[in-house]
Amino acid sequence: MTGNTSDTLPRTRRAPKGEKRREELLDAALQLFSLEGYTGASIARIADIVGISVAGVLHHFPNKVALLMGVLARRDEVNHKVISSLHSEPTLQGFVSGLRQINRSNATAPGVIRAFSMLNAESLVDSHPGWEWFQSRYVTIHGRMRARLDHLVATGEVRGDVDLDALIHQILAMMDGLQLQWLRFPEKVDLVQRFDSYMAQVERDIRA
Repeated sequence: MTGNTSDTLPRTRRAPKGEKRREELLDAALQLFSLEGYTGASIARIADIVGISVAGVLHHFPNKVALLMGVLARRDEVNHKVISSLHSEPTLQGFVSGLRQINRSNATAPGVIRAFSMLNAESLVDSHPGWEWFQSRYVTIHGRMRARLDHLVATGEVRGDVDLDALIHQILAMMDGLQLQWLRFPEKVDLVQRFDSYMAQVERDIRA
């Protein structure tokens, strides 16, 4: 009984510390990716930012690819929490409000958006380790938006003659493009106001 207790307690104490270290490494990787991209970032620089050795980094993440996937997975979790918190009604207004809320969430994290914009551009080369993740991300997002819009057409809220795939491409292009302009000219581009205005126009144009 005593032996089991002594075996268990150290692991209980170490787990939070190990998780904290992983989060610090992911924060550092995200910071470096936002400045130098994935290609320019190095494990040694990430180790320096956190204040540990390269071996210490490799204890948690065996290579730079694992760090990249950890950063991407954590962003997925954040996006999922934002979407889950919306509880939007299956209406056109709910669809538009959900997209606006995601954009508003992005506007609070310029460093994260900068890193993901750089990683997105770098991963256009199919040999990049993030290629499959970003490909799947866009396919998944498109599928979810198409299913939602199909439902709105069926319920009579959205016109039946709207090219839904083209609409989705335009909305995603607006989101991505506005983010790039906002990152370059933050004092001139109001990310939230511009996207809100665009989605108000979309809602007017496609409403049945």
